[in-house]
Amino acid sequence: MVALNIHQENAKVFMAFCDVTRLKILELLRDFERSATVLQQQIGTGQSTLSHHMKILVESGIVAARKSGKWTYYSICETGGRYASELLNLLTSKSKTTELNISDTNISCTTIKEKRSPSTMKQFSIVADTSCDLPPEYLKEHDIELLQIPFTLDDAEKNGQEISDKAFYNALRNGSSAKTSLINPDMFVEYFTQYAKQEQDTLCIILSSGLSATYQSTQIALAQVKESYPDCKIYPIDSIGATAINGLLVMLAVKKREEGLSAEETAAWLEEKKDSILGFFTVDDLMYLHRGGRLSKLSAIGGSLLSIKPVLNIQPDGTLALKDKVRGRAAALRLLVSQLKRSIAPDAVLDTVLIPHTDCEKDALKLAELVKVEINVRQVLITMMSPVIGAHVGPGAVAVVFEGDMIREAYEEKFYK
Repeated sequence: MVALNIHQENAKVFMAFCDVTRLKILELLRDFERSATVLQQQIGTGQSTLSHHMKILVESGIVAARKSGKWTYYSICETGGRYASELLNLLTSKSKTTELNISDTNISCTTIKEKRSPSTMKQFSIVADTSCDLPPEYLKEHDIELLQIPFTLDDAEKNGQEISDKAFYNALRNGSSAKTSLINPDMFVEYFTQYAKQEQDTLCIILSSGLSATYQSTQIALAQVKESYPDCKIYPIDSIGATAINGLLVMLAVKKREEGLSAEETAAWLEEKKDSILGFFTVDDLMYLHRGGRLSKLSAIGGSLLSIKPVLNIQPDGTLALKDKVRGRAAALRLLVSQLKRSIAPDAVLDTVLIPHTDCEKDALKLAELVKVEINVRQVLITMMSPVIGAHVGPGAVAVVFEGDMIREAYEEKFYK
């Protein structure tokens, strides 16, 4: 009977690993303790589903749960993790002379895992929201944590893990409507608290305050967290941009981290640099701009009938402005390249040009080829815009983003005043 009970308990350990979602949860818990709310957002599942997975993980002893007010926090349990490792080694070893006693391991551990020593911690963490539109493989390779900005599709709450980008744009083409909201301060309090507890310096690059109140949420949250952790080093950055502008700032932050700069130094550098990250884009359907308040309904309908394609700029304050109109898609793509060329020195060599699009890869590839012909550039990266941005510009939008040789204010003064 005792042996059977031991095998039953051992089976719980292996059950913890026998699910893709639970493996993802364990990966998320490797670096930090996380709340149930944060885990639910990061894995893109409902509360009941998360509770089911967490029950299995906690019963296995690999994960510890901690209550704090209305929040439940989870972390890897050091003893439970060690037991799982020893159990696997025992069961796959040829020797059968050793017996592992589950009672000796304190597998029901409920303490938080020991804090990592400074030598094992990253120099600083980089966090971005889903508006950065960087490829998943880049985010994973450089250990960028992604915060999900919520959105609705036909009034049903979604996130980027519940529906693919392509399915989202197909839904819009078929008549669905989409809206976005913001990450509220409470959510940022949870994120910032976990970094503060771990004494992990953190850089957080957020969608433009000119387009969303999400950045304001970070300010409210940081002030609250500093009441308990006054020495925390968390630096929210207002990108004054969207989509690949945010993405390029993330890439520059990664570069500075690799060069050995601190989070504080990188934040200060980005604050100076962000005004010279320029973005121009065109859309296919003017009605999305009308719904967003950028065009009158009459102008949108008239422009569509005449095949008028607008070209918009990201302004110095991070808002959008309609600056040029041309007839036809090909002309719009050529104008994007012209705007890029006049923003840089004739002999400039660009490191990276980003081309985000809303499910119009063919046009994005055309734009990339035009850029390569006209500009000396080391790499052109094509990415898909997330629903967070796509909800406002619709399918068929394409943009060009790069580091210019002039700041936005100077560009506006030179070409539009």
